[in-house]
Amino acid sequence: MKKLYIAIMSVAVLFTSCKENAKNETKKETTETISEAVKKEDAKSNDAICLLEKLSVRETPEAKGKWLTSMSLGEKIGLTGDETTDPKSKKVYVKVRLVDGKEGWTPVRFLAVDGKVGALLEDATVYKRPDLLTKTDKKYSAMDIIAVTLTQDDWVKVKGKRSEGEYIEEGWIKTSNISENSVDIATAKYAALAVKKETMTDRIKALKEIIENSDLSSSTFIEALKVKISDYESRNTPIDEQDVKADEKTEE
Repeated sequence: MKKLYIAIMSVAVLFTSCKENAKNETKKETTETISEAVKKEDAKSNDAICLLEKLSVRETPEAKGKWLTSMSLGEKIGLTGDETTDPKSKKVYVKVRLVDGKEGWTPVRFLAVDGKVGALLEDATVYKRPDLLTKTDKKYSAMDIIAVTLTQDDWVKVKGKRSEGEYIEEGWIKTSNISENSVDIATAKYAALAVKKETMTDRIKALKEIIENSDLSSSTFIEALKVKISDYESRNTPIDEQDVKADEKTEE
């Protein structure tokens, strides 16, 4: 009888132990699942940098979607997490949220997801990898606006359009060549627009407006812009009126 009692108690203890182990295992799996979900959520970026001036934001994810507004080169925007591919163009669109709360769709290829905006302080050679042996024949110019997407030692991987390039490109440059100062970035953007004016006179006027803007007076680029203005003015000498009359008489 005593042996039977001991056997029954042993089975009961074993059963309880197995049940407790199963419960702990389930709890562990649940904890790991939640942990993984949190990690994935944390890894998912919520921000991006616009790499194109006047990049359209549309109501629907397609090129012919209703235009809502546009974004500025270097502007930081939020990502809602929504993404889709246009079945016709095969282009990937993401839904963005601007600082004023407006939301819409834009092509992801013109964004630097999880990037940090910067402006080039001086011309910078582009490398294929963070290694001096991988030098290319391409360069970013001073005041080009880019997005830093990765950092390794004294190198950064950047994405953006070079002033001498046609497309948005990626490559590695040295970290010392970049300013992340918001005033420098704004000054660089307005300077790029100024030098694209059709006439020399309009370029000079636009550049002078930049250096006279008190909000931009602390920029590292102000002195360089003054030099640019002097250069433009030296090449923008008006034709002498007497010379014009002389030319007219010669033609008669």
